[in-house]
Amino acid sequence: MTELEPLLKRLEQLTPYFGRARDDLTALTARARHQDYKGVLQNARLVVEMLLRSLVSVEMKQTPGKAMLDELLSKFRQQGYAGLIPTNILAHMGTVQAWGNLSSHDHSGGLHEAGVKVGLEEAVTSLNSLVAILSWYKESYARAPETPAPAASSEKLVPGAPPPKAAPSHSKRMALVGGGLLMAVVIGLGVLALRASDQTSQLRGKLDALYAENGEPPPPVACQEQESPALAALLEVAPRVSDRVPEASRAQEATMALEALRAWSQRWRPEGAFYVAKASLAAGHPDAAAMSAALKCQGFAAAENLAGRMAALAQDLKESRAHYQRAAELDARFWKPRFNLGLIHLQQQRVGEAVPLLERAAELAPDVAEPSLFLGHAYAARAAAAQASGKKEEATADRERAKAAWCRARERGASQAAILCRP
Repeated sequence: MTELEPLLKRLEQLTPYFGRARDDLTALTARARHQDYKGVLQNARLVVEMLLRSLVSVEMKQTPGKAMLDELLSKFRQQGYAGLIPTNILAHMGTVQAWGNLSSHDHSGGLHEAGVKVGLEEAVTSLNSLVAILSWYKESYARAPETPAPAASSEKLVPGAPPPKAAPSHSKRMALVGGGLLMAVVIGLGVLALRASDQTSQLRGKLDALYAENGEPPPPVACQEQESPALAALLEVAPRVSDRVPEASRAQEATMALEALRAWSQRWRPEGAFYVAKASLAAGHPDAAAMSAALKCQGFAAAENLAGRMAALAQDLKESRAHYQRAAELDARFWKPRFNLGLIHLQQQRVGEAVPLLERAAELAPDVAEPSLFLGHAYAARAAAAQASGKKEEATADRERAKAAWCRARERGASQAAILCRP
């Protein structure tokens, strides 16, 4: 612990300057001394996210909204905002981000497989960067810590007279003992509350990471599950309804998830209802009541997109388009509703409307094969229409675009694109 302790002492000196980030900094140092290094990396990540959200408000005069650390860092790396944060500090923030992301993900399959191991070396690396970040921020932005005013004494001392040394009376001793017990109870309750809050925060972070992996924005805070047991239950089933589940076993996994969700003895908030609806759709038995409960949350883009999928399955394309459109309007970086809208337009041979939606979806999800695959189909359809109209140059250009899109899809694992991406 020798190489860690000087960092912790420096963090303790800096902590009073950092407003609402103080709780995470305090928790961080406590976790480090108890060798909870994964917790250290997660708290460090949260602190940097808070600082960047503050800078978005102060320097950019913008509302950070629901943006998380990855998106915030990308914003400050853009050319238009170059110089707001020194290059070396941005590099330190990238270090904290990388280790924080690693510690927030399980990266394993079965419960008996080894998970991510985080040790002292990783904690020291992250905290070295965090100390550099906080030191820069303190000099540039932080306010002076508030110091409590000294308590006024009700006794009047005669100049030159020694202070009274009389022993406290029995009643005063009892009051002191009682006060000490009360303080111990208060401190104990505070520690328990901090631990419970810490656990809830960790579970929330893990669930939000699963949303990000699945390409979906989490629900607004007012609609989220708030209790640790409910969050833990969702964490257990979320991987079973992920897009990463192989198609061959998707229905079986979703059925098991649905049974677990319905067995949970509580009334779900909109977030829990969303998972019930999602599992029911993947299992082949759409639960309209759960979908309706999830949609009661205003601003829940992922729920709107899921409702669009349910409506499409019921062949109500008008309703489906309306849900996809709302989802796209709610989150400018949510690629799924744009992709789904593009598919509807392509299916209905409205290629001119399909292409820009699929282009945007492919841009937002560069590592996902499907948007590029169907964008290739849209370009090919547009090329055929141009060829039929005698616009040979446009047709040739679109055929080249189609081939490039199919080749990108093949590189990302779409086997059906292999035959389309040929010299």
